[in-house]
Amino acid sequence: MTQTRVRLWTVNEYHRMFETGILTENERVELIEGQVVVVIQMSAKKPPYAATTLCASDYLKRLLSEVGLVRVQDPIQLSQYSEPEPGIAVVQIDARKYIESSCTK
Repeated sequence: MTQTRVRLWTVNEYHRMFETGILTENERVELIEGQVVVVIQMSAKKPPYAATTLCASDYLKRLLSEVGLVRVQDPIQLSQYSEPEPGIAVVQIDARKYIESSCTK
């Protein structure tokens, strides 16, 4: 019997895949728990989704202006093995912590 195991990728390795051309900016992928996952977008963002995202992010920005940073459709590193791109994320207010990760992809 052949034994196999899944090879998990780190965020640094994931970023290097873009730098070396293994993955391209045109590919809709995210790193989830060490696996490069293809994001299949069924259709363009419809007006209700866009409006809801805009209204929710504006509301959260006002509500949490002193305690959190609201990021919209940006990658966020959750661990050494995960960097999803959620619709909206509320993160610690220290934006300097996210400069390097948010600019690499």
